[in-house]
Amino acid sequence: MDLTAEVYVCCEIPWAATLTEGNYFGAEVNTHFGDSLVSANVTMATMSTGRGYGEGINPRAHQGTVELFGDETPEWMHEVGFSEVDAVPPKSSVSLTFMLPDWTNLYSLDTEGNPVKNPPVFEDLYECIMFAINQSLYSVATGTEFRVGPLSQADLVGVGVVRITPTVSKEPFYVKLPSVPPLGSYGSGQEGYQLSPGGKLELPYFGVSSAEPARRLFSWMRRSVLRARRREWAEAIVAQQAALEDWMHYLVCGIAADHGFTESEFEDAGFGDKNAAETFGILTSHLGGNSEPAFLAQKKVWRNRNAVVHRGERATELLYEESYEAAMLVQEWTRDRLMNTEVARRHPITSWVIHHEDSPLSGKICSAIGEMLNSNDITSLPMVNSRRPLEGFPTRNISRPSDCWGKGCKVPRPF
Repeated sequence: MDLTAEVYVCCEIPWAATLTEGNYFGAEVNTHFGDSLVSANVTMATMSTGRGYGEGINPRAHQGTVELFGDETPEWMHEVGFSEVDAVPPKSSVSLTFMLPDWTNLYSLDTEGNPVKNPPVFEDLYECIMFAINQSLYSVATGTEFRVGPLSQADLVGVGVVRITPTVSKEPFYVKLPSVPPLGSYGSGQEGYQLSPGGKLELPYFGVSSAEPARRLFSWMRRSVLRARRREWAEAIVAQQAALEDWMHYLVCGIAADHGFTESEFEDAGFGDKNAAETFGILTSHLGGNSEPAFLAQKKVWRNRNAVVHRGERATELLYEESYEAAMLVQEWTRDRLMNTEVARRHPITSWVIHHEDSPLSGKICSAIGEMLNSNDITSLPMVNSRRPLEGFPTRNISRPSDCWGKGCKVPRPF
């Protein structure tokens, strides 16, 4: 049986394929479907060149910063030039055709014999299409100052359509080439304020949590989520590994502080330069318990990162999900160990570090801990809370781990 199928795809991308609106550019490129080599013909027609979009100075910005205050316009503003008010972003319509080696694995049968979408194979199909578009754009940009790619589904304008015609039946069926909506929303939902007479802006300011300096740890975590949301799997996998490595590094910082290391001693001991395996070894020696599942999980996160970065393996959603689930396993293991009363009593600062999000603990929680402990015995804890993210360790004030919580005191559960 002939399992091949003719595929025709049409979508739009935020790129200008040619210098002239209405002109088109075609290329024959190689792409891949799973492990199979696929040759595709790609045609890109320019719908908007994007001239003036993002270039020069926006006229409204000029009005709001110079004309509004009656200032003289700096000469360099005219030299840079002003963009058109109605400038629209670049956009091209893309059409591509290729032969799919085997379309049958796109669907599998459920228990009742009904076809069900097979996500990993559809991911291969989308990757095949996006890589072909990226290669054609690369051929357009060859020998120019422009740089292209890699493209992801976040670079599609709207949802594209894929027409698949199996050779054996000659009956086409259609599926979506899904795009990813822009990050964030198009509107704020705020009513805002009326302009004062003369068009002057009375700017009210509000304190927002995002203005607080974010720990590098959470910066990497957010970056991984951002990349995954854009279906940029390679970048998401790399960011996931960096987030996990930072997570383990922060715990080692807490352990060092628990055992009376100063910042300079920490650096002299080379803790900051430990690789992931060495850092995990430090954690296991202090947290105890069965660390084998977490050990294998952190190796998987690192291995997936190396596969994408060093071995050139194709990053997929499945590979990212493996990294994410493995990283969560390591984090849950460290949390579980620090919920153990004896482990937490030996490492109070580490348990304090791990059981919070970005912001310091609330005053209510601090008060509750203070009431539970003897106030004279917790001199190091407020210091850690106010100096996070442990940019400088507390001064040496720990003679025995039990001195941190107070002898015989109940160690707090996760805050």
